[in-house]
Amino acid sequence: MKQPRSICLACRFRLVAVQAAPTPRAAWQSSSRLSSTVAAPDRTTPSIPARPETKVEPTDIFENEATRKPRPKWAAGQKGKQLKKGGNATGAFDIFRTVVGGHDQDNQEAAPCPGSASTATLQLYKDVATLEEILGRPSNSTADCFRYFQNQVYPHISKARVQVPRILRNRVGRLLMDRVIREKEGDMESKELPSVTQIGQIMLELGLFDPSAFGGLLTHLLGHVCSISTEPRDYTSIESYETAMARRDTLLNDLVGSWKVLNVPPYLANRPGSASKAAVEGRLPQLPKKLGVSNRWKNKPKLSIATLLPHYNPPSLRTCLPAAIATYVLLTDPINRTNRMFRAEIAPFVDAMATVLLGNRPKTKDLPGLFGNHLTLLDYITRRWSAVERQLEEQDKFDNAFGVEEDGQPSVATQMKRIHRQLGQAYNTGNVRVLQRTWDEFWGLINGSSEKKEQILRDHMELFNYFIKAYMGIRQPNRAIEIWSCMVNVGLQPTIKTWNSMIDGCRRAKNLAGLKSVWDKLIESGIKLDTAIWTTRISGLIELGDSKGGLLALDEMAQLWKESQHQNTPNPAAVQPTIEPVNAALAGLLRLDRANAANGLLGWAAKQGIAPDVYTFNTLLAPLVRKGLDTEVQAIFKLMKSQHVEANVATFTILLEGALDDIAEQSPADQIQTIKNFLRAMRDAGVRANMQLYAKLIHLLLHEGDRTSDAVNEVLAIIWGQELELTSHIYTMLADHYFTRDPPTPWAVTALIENRQLHENKDIDRVFWERVISGYCQVGDTERALQSFEKIDKSGGKITSSTLYDLLLVLIRSGETDAIHKVIEVARKNHGQHSSGEHGGDEKSRFWKHRFWHLADKYGFLQDDLKAQFLFGNQSYQ
Repeated sequence: MKQPRSICLACRFRLVAVQAAPTPRAAWQSSSRLSSTVAAPDRTTPSIPARPETKVEPTDIFENEATRKPRPKWAAGQKGKQLKKGGNATGAFDIFRTVVGGHDQDNQEAAPCPGSASTATLQLYKDVATLEEILGRPSNSTADCFRYFQNQVYPHISKARVQVPRILRNRVGRLLMDRVIREKEGDMESKELPSVTQIGQIMLELGLFDPSAFGGLLTHLLGHVCSISTEPRDYTSIESYETAMARRDTLLNDLVGSWKVLNVPPYLANRPGSASKAAVEGRLPQLPKKLGVSNRWKNKPKLSIATLLPHYNPPSLRTCLPAAIATYVLLTDPINRTNRMFRAEIAPFVDAMATVLLGNRPKTKDLPGLFGNHLTLLDYITRRWSAVERQLEEQDKFDNAFGVEEDGQPSVATQMKRIHRQLGQAYNTGNVRVLQRTWDEFWGLINGSSEKKEQILRDHMELFNYFIKAYMGIRQPNRAIEIWSCMVNVGLQPTIKTWNSMIDGCRRAKNLAGLKSVWDKLIESGIKLDTAIWTTRISGLIELGDSKGGLLALDEMAQLWKESQHQNTPNPAAVQPTIEPVNAALAGLLRLDRANAANGLLGWAAKQGIAPDVYTFNTLLAPLVRKGLDTEVQAIFKLMKSQHVEANVATFTILLEGALDDIAEQSPADQIQTIKNFLRAMRDAGVRANMQLYAKLIHLLLHEGDRTSDAVNEVLAIIWGQELELTSHIYTMLADHYFTRDPPTPWAVTALIENRQLHENKDIDRVFWERVISGYCQVGDTERALQSFEKIDKSGGKITSSTLYDLLLVLIRSGETDAIHKVIEVARKNHGQHSSGEHGGDEKSRFWKHRFWHLADKYGFLQDDLKAQFLFGNQSYQ
């Protein structure tokens, strides 16, 4: 490896010749090497008096044994290159004489050798000398020494094409970094010392990087991460837990950065400034795609950690092996699922390590030999090792079944799974941009019009239906119709599920007129209906305010069925009524607080011979529990028992309100015991808690304020202990809890967002972000509100006019004109989305009558075109 140095090799040989000509040449200095690499001495160059302490060290001649240097791809021209070095010897000699000998020939600063890196300045040598003095004083701490290096020395060597002085690389720098590493191992969170990533970068730039020493430092970092408890019950409050998780995430980021440094070949990073850039822009170690595939699915030799780091000799990676294994175990821990960084950035490294470990992993009995000096880390890995082995075996089975095609590309099943996930995220969050990008990816499979790609699309009709539902749900029916046409073009005919997607999309978009129009077209098509589409229609009508129409539709369903049975003539619209549409209608009526209509519906169902099921009873239980009508609740349970209907998880979710009625009056220990008893009763009944129940549980606890914070921690611990992830609904409740405290604690919301990296979480819906923006506005934190607003806007998410009103109000008060115009522009884009609907005339009128536009007009922020549209939309007020 070419090491940076202050004096070129030829100059060093010349210096030796001038100072001690009679001295015999050292054994490693062959005359042939001298004659072939050094030009004849310049006889006009004055000599330097010999200095007894001057020694010629061969350290720069030999490569670092830990590093593999790429072989030159050329052979010719080497001699010329060596002669060129010799020709530049005079310049390097002058610099050496100026700095070391104290002479300044003609008071001129020596110029750098043409074509080579510029030599270090005199100031740099003085700073290095000062650093050596500081290191020699026992009163100076390592942090003080590093601070001087960082402020005075490092800025010099980080400049492009500046050589690192040999004294810094071989003596002062090594002494400093050895001390830094020793102290860092004892205090991984010290704010006075650099991160492990920064330590690696500096050692690379100084030419001091040793993978063996760095692997040991990595292992200490891993041990410290494992010492931070991830159990919420170990903390006194949600905030203290989140703060600890933020510290842990910072250390995990440092761990990832350290592996990036380790992945930088030293022969690419030995130029100053290169290591930092390479580590920031670099990537984690990974296997070449074909190597990973061939090793996993064919009989190939076992891979090792050296395969991931081919620029180092295997013996030098001795300490990196336990660090790599521990990193894999840590990064695959389910507790990290809430940190979105791990879903994308570390995936190649995790996959590569899985490939290595599949055929070459230690047994449990071997772990003490690898981690015996790090007891915390050993305990953590031992506890996780059986789960890791199961995970590796499951991954192997999955990869063999679905992993890749023959050419190493992701399988169709893998691609479709990803598209389905992205589509679901776009639909749930209302993100138009992500939805369009997902459709482009899906439809892009047909490029080239190959029969194989068309068949792939035909095999995934459910995705076409999902896209239609999504576009209908975001009020873009024209796009839904285009997708319908694309489906027909590849040879697919719409089914009843396709029509159901259209109707359900209208329900989601609150488009009552559209729902009725689609139903009429469905009847005209003559397609055979089913229970699901009748249920969607009935629930949609009631949910959108036409409860009478919903009940009439249910009665129509029964009449059509009776007529078809009596006349013995097939009718595609005739479907036998079941409890599903009855339950849908019942839930809608109770949401509208129409108890009498609900009772009438149950009587109608009994006459039709339709028996209730557990969902019917759950629907009836919910309002009774909320009102505290214990007698009626007990009556419902007796009826359930008489009809042999067993409770399910939804039943227990409803009963939570009654079970936690007085929990705020209990002690923290009793609160936790109450929760455990309730969950145990569920398990005894054979019912498994789900995220809906946990969300309801957290909602009820947060409603009591800070008096139940210990109980909230317990629920969070239970959720994460089952390797589950908090839903957007739960995050919204936590944010709302922080904003509604007295006084509010907006900093806790900020910590929640940053610690959990919620801006990167595509599953977080619009409701959460709107609550966050409004909450920041309420407490006057305009900067944070704008940050969330801008990130949502850039991601393509839509923001309602009500939230934009809250933001506009605080911006007007603070006089931030540029931000005001940005908010108004986003609101105008929302109008463009509304205008794409087929039945949007009334909606457009309501849009311009929203108080947001009146506020903007009042303070004169509407430009001419917007002013005209605003006035036109409010003509009825004139």
